[in-house]
Amino acid sequence: MGKRRSLHLPAWVMFSPYLFLLVAFGLVPIIVAFQSSMGISMANPDGGLDNYLIVVKDFRFLPALKNVGIFLAIYLPAMLIVVTFLSLLIDVRHDRSNRWIMTGLIAPAAITGSVAILVWYFMLEPTVSPFRGALNAMGITDSGQIWNTGNLAWIFAAIAFFTGAGYWVLIQYGSLQSISDEILEAARLDGANAGQMAIHIKLPMIRKYLIFMAVLTFAAGLQLFVEPQLISASVYPGIARAWSLNQVSYDLAFSAANFAGGPVARLAGHAAGAPRRGVPVAGRVTAVHRATAWWPTGVSA
Repeated sequence: MGKRRSLHLPAWVMFSPYLFLLVAFGLVPIIVAFQSSMGISMANPDGGLDNYLIVVKDFRFLPALKNVGIFLAIYLPAMLIVVTFLSLLIDVRHDRSNRWIMTGLIAPAAITGSVAILVWYFMLEPTVSPFRGALNAMGITDSGQIWNTGNLAWIFAAIAFFTGAGYWVLIQYGSLQSISDEILEAARLDGANAGQMAIHIKLPMIRKYLIFMAVLTFAAGLQLFVEPQLISASVYPGIARAWSLNQVSYDLAFSAANFAGGPVARLAGHAAGAPRRGVPVAGRVTAVHRATAWWPTGVSA
């Protein structure tokens, strides 16, 4: 028994920093947010559960919930389908070109936040875009044809997709490396082609990684804030005001001085984000380790 405890000690030592961060920056903020959501405010001097009813009846809440739902309906399937397809496609190749393909795929991940907004503004603005010839050929000559409320979900989904897809291709490519060569060789001897092996062998064996990606992608998408906030505050003022749930929370807390209502709207994002913070990271670390085995010397992920 003493020997078993001594073997577990190094594991707990390595796990303790993550556990501390999980509690300090994951669980504690949720508890504080819930306590704050029950407090008093200018909108509800009595506090309590009425705060939730007031926020749900707010004219911004349901439209923001709808916007985020549409965004996720575009973003989540695109990530799952395209990332899985690209990972399987790259896994078919077994030469040195894979390293450069992967490097090119993850390069857009360096462009995030305000920089991504500027990049996508110039790409989609018909008068300055490097693709203005193609845009004009499609009849798009005015920025209002692209930058309008009806297209925002598609624009934000495109920004989020190109920012994160390469990283997830790296993860899923790494998960495919965990499949035994003996299993794949046996399938080839039985006459299975690349497509059959992908559908009947590879996909079932990386299913847990795909579920892991779906959970984290959903959690990240639900917490959308930076892109609509920056677009609305700088490029096109007001076009995406209170567009997402996080923006509603921000407006309630800092514009309407409703510090109890802000956490109410934010708790929706925290509830979905809880699995993101609580899912063990061992699988992701293992996949990254396998994926980066191809990385050229001197190149850092």
